[in-house]
Amino acid sequence: MSNDLESQLKAALRPVAPRQEFSEKLLAQVVLGNPRTKVRRLAPARLPLAWWLSASLAASVLLGFGVHEHLQERRMQQSGLEARREVLEALRVTSQKLQLAYEAVKSQSAPLPDEKTGA
Repeated sequence: MSNDLESQLKAALRPVAPRQEFSEKLLAQVVLGNPRTKVRRLAPARLPLAWWLSASLAASVLLGFGVHEHLQERRMQQSGLEARREVLEALRVTSQKLQLAYEAVKSQSAPLPDEKTGA
């Protein structure tokens, strides 16, 4: 089926030579510079309006990017502060656990009453 489709496409899209009068008209327009092909320019009264519209569009795009960057920076700062808070909490818990372990070791290694008397 793909071969059939491919052959149909090749037949439909085969190169076709342009008619002689088309070629002549095209060459005449290129050589003589047909007035219909001139570039249209904005009227002088609309030129400042077009400039302001493009400048405001560019400013809006820049403002949008700036706001996006600012919000992203703020999110990163908030996540950094949250990570800092978690680390400090972990250090506090670790300190408490180490203090408990120290107290337990200290109470178990206290000298026995017999050792003080030297007997």
